[in-house]
Amino acid sequence: METIAAIFADVAPHAKDNYTSGLKLSDATITQFGITGPLRIAGFLAQVLTETGAGQVLFENLSYATAARLLQIFGVGNHSAAITAAEVPGLLHNPVALAERVYGHGNPKKAKELGNTDLGDAFKYRGGGALQTTGRTAYRAMGKRIGVDLEANPALIVDAAHIFLPALHEWNDGKLNPAADANDIKTITKKINGGLNGFADRKTWFGKVWKIASEGKPQPPFK
Repeated sequence: METIAAIFADVAPHAKDNYTSGLKLSDATITQFGITGPLRIAGFLAQVLTETGAGQVLFENLSYATAARLLQIFGVGNHSAAITAAEVPGLLHNPVALAERVYGHGNPKKAKELGNTDLGDAFKYRGGGALQTTGRTAYRAMGKRIGVDLEANPALIVDAAHIFLPALHEWNDGKLNPAADANDIKTITKKINGGLNGFADRKTWFGKVWKIASEGKPQPPFK
């Protein structure tokens, strides 16, 4: 079987070097976390590839061009921010303002949950890295665990040396290897995403990774 870095490069040939190099640098750590074998590799990479747009997104893109798309993601009934149509003009093409409205002072409950206490935290600690770590609290906690001050230097979360380490801890904290062994992609997605956003994409990516990781064996059904 190819290495996990080679598999990632095969299915996402246009991924940024942060991710392709990061997987090579993290290969031994990935093995230590038990992400070995086709089911676990496909389960893990399916989440990473979806969260990062096939390895092309380092930080969450909060620059929206259309009202329809912004409301689909953050509008009333779709997100706790419950953005209304009247607010949209001031938030299009304005990632800093949108971050503050969604993850910061414009959404107090979410801001408290994420630890975004100061103005600017919401954008500074927006989703970043292999599984899009989000919020000051998460950056601080993950930084302590990997020995890097991500709270003071949030850009380091996408450095190749660190880009997969928070994701591996998140996977391990969620005890997701057993879920991967059962091919329970729904449980994995809920743990990683908090819901089932992009669920169809996650299943599609699983299939692409599985085909290579299993060396062409029939894909098992999802639980």
